[in-house]
Order: sequence, then structure tokens, then C-alpha cells
Amino acid sequence: MTGAANPEPREEDLQEALSYIRPLLKGHSGDLTIAAVEDGVVTVDFHNACHSCPAISVTFAGLVRSRLMQVDGVKGVRSSQVHASQRALDRIAATLGSSAHYRPGQPAARPSLPLRPTQPAACQAAAVADAGRC
Repeated sequence: MTGAANPEPREEDLQEALSYIRPLLKGHSGDLTIAAVEDGVVTVDFHNACHSCPAISVTFAGLVRSRLMQVDGVKGVRSSQVHASQRALDRIAATLGSSAHYRPGQPAARPSLPLRPTQPAACQAAAVADAGRC
């Protein structure tokens, strides 16, 4: 790495991040490519099923942006195909527990709602025996 304070992301590091993301998208018949990298901002394009998926904002905020923000030198990630506000994307990321990747050095935001519904202790024991009683 050079002595620059804000180095550009390395192509190898971006490709390594894509090697994690792309198989997950391809499992749903989708795909993703990096269209451009300028001043540390990575622009991505979604392809195939991802292009018309109604959950593209969730995929972008929870998987794509969070993983790419882990790459040294990446300051931001954007896609012209994602039509959610920055605030909405941040809330999606916080709910999914991936917001720490957007603000390096700060602890991860905790979801405001529990990820699993809580059950009374009596129902927990009963659920093992008969899930329909509680």
C-alpha cells in the first residue's frame, strides 16, 4: 500500500469481494458487475433476475454495499438501479445488522425489533412437545 491517506481500492480486493457476493446472487439467477470506481466510490450494476427484483434495495444495502465497504479505499457504493433514499438504505442495513460497515470505527447499530419473536417460558417447553398449543 502506498503512503496515501485515502488510497483507491485495489482491483484485486474488489474482485475478492465480488467472489463472495456473486455466488449468492447467482443462486437467485442474478448477477452484479462493477461499472466504475471513481474517488473511492464504487458504482455497481445488477443483471439478470436482480435487475427487476423488488428486493433490490435490501440486497444492495444488506449484502452488496456492506461487503464492498469492507474493502480498503472504498468510501461509498452506489447503483442507479436502486431507488431508495440513503436514509432508507441505512435503516435496512441497521435492521440487518450490517450498518457498521458504513461508518468505520463505530459499533454496529442494533435492530430496534427482535429478530426472533419471544415466547413465554411455558410456550417454549410446549413448543417442543406440540407446536400448536401456544
